[in-house]
Amino acid sequence: MKLEYSSAGNRGSRIDCLLLNPPDDFSRYPYLGLCLVAAVLRQRGIRVEILDSTALGYSMQDILEYVSWKRPRIIGISVMSMMLRFCYALIKQIRERFPDTIVVVGGAHIDADPGIVKEMPVHYGFYGECELSFAAFCKQILEGKTPTVGPGMIRRDGGEIIVGEEPAEQNLDTLPIPAYDLLSLDKYFSPSTSLRTMSFISSRGCPYNCAFCSKLRKRKYRFLSTDNAVAQLEVLINKYHVQWIEFVDEIFALNRERVFSLCNGISSSNLHFSWGMATRADRIDEDLLLAVKEAGCRKVSFGIETGVERVRFAAHKKITNEQITDAIALCRKHGMKTMGDFIFGHPTETAQEMHDTVSFARKCGLNYAYFNRMIPIPNSEIFEVAKASGQISQDAWIQFMKGQIPFPIYVPRGVSPEIVDRIYKRAWFEMYFWPPTLWRNRSVLTDPVRIWQTGRALAKSISDKRYKK
Repeated sequence: MKLEYSSAGNRGSRIDCLLLNPPDDFSRYPYLGLCLVAAVLRQRGIRVEILDSTALGYSMQDILEYVSWKRPRIIGISVMSMMLRFCYALIKQIRERFPDTIVVVGGAHIDADPGIVKEMPVHYGFYGECELSFAAFCKQILEGKTPTVGPGMIRRDGGEIIVGEEPAEQNLDTLPIPAYDLLSLDKYFSPSTSLRTMSFISSRGCPYNCAFCSKLRKRKYRFLSTDNAVAQLEVLINKYHVQWIEFVDEIFALNRERVFSLCNGISSSNLHFSWGMATRADRIDEDLLLAVKEAGCRKVSFGIETGVERVRFAAHKKITNEQITDAIALCRKHGMKTMGDFIFGHPTETAQEMHDTVSFARKCGLNYAYFNRMIPIPNSEIFEVAKASGQISQDAWIQFMKGQIPFPIYVPRGVSPEIVDRIYKRAWFEMYFWPPTLWRNRSVLTDPVRIWQTGRALAKSISDKRYKK
């Protein structure tokens, strides 16, 4: 493959720090955590690049070749649970071929499971809101100093690890605008639109306690001020010519007053772009929808999880089916597309209830549905249930990382993995080839780009390769 280079430097120019997003063939969507880390590093005078190997289609060999050209002093790798095994193998290759390079791990899985750093071939990791701590660490390394264990740092010392205190939660307005220029902006897309796409984070934190989320990631809710958010949006629209922005806040509409203020700011700034948001169905009402529509919102995503109220309530998500269908109907009334996220494999869920979930996904009026199987994320309630049932051990993620077991999946008692696998795969066909769904999404059929994007995403979902890594 012919390698591509970011705008931060030319081929062969040595950099201080390379931030790496490992290749995930399933997604082609920007992860903004590295963007914000890069921006903080640049504030400190550190030469940094981002290598989004997912967007560029890089293999492990491509990544190693890029590293050999850039020879960064520090490599920071964002580790998602799906990519643990790949990251483990990649780190071993980097350590063998570039022994002077300091490799650091962070990202969603390390955030939920800091202890796994003990089993990785690295000396350092970071968890939590660690942008400032990581920048201080890099500065110490580049100055030839031994880094101290600061907030959010994990240091492996022989066979043990030292874990720093959790970093203080950031005032989001004090952080710089993410380093969007270090991304391959023309490589990203969303199956829901053919417009030039970028994601945006306007808030952090979630006060809820869903059973499938890691308790270590539950943090205080904070959001960007309206002036700050609008200023950043202006950069994306006017400088980078972004046409569609996906707000990837955990719950965009959690603070009602904040939503109205942001929408007023977008409308009064005369910015022209379309956008989508993710929220809970019990946070939607007609006045709010009118406000977000006026500001350009064209899609609303809901975490529905299951079509069975009993199962949803047991997962600590006390939203009724009526609230969900009413929210979807309200969105359709005002011309907004809707998407629902579903998970198969909640504790005590039966095979029939999984079929009921597929039926609910089809009949509740959604344009799009995204199906998942239950992943026992470390430090979540589901992880403890899976351990108690004997499905996984405490070291399951370490075993997966080292290639000793398949990707960990939780299956409720009384349902076989084969049945869940069959329901999962059939769900995509039953949802997207159902005539009412085809009719709701008929605009896709007139757009060759959308046909290709949607077809690609659907094929990858049905192939189920993510769960076999």
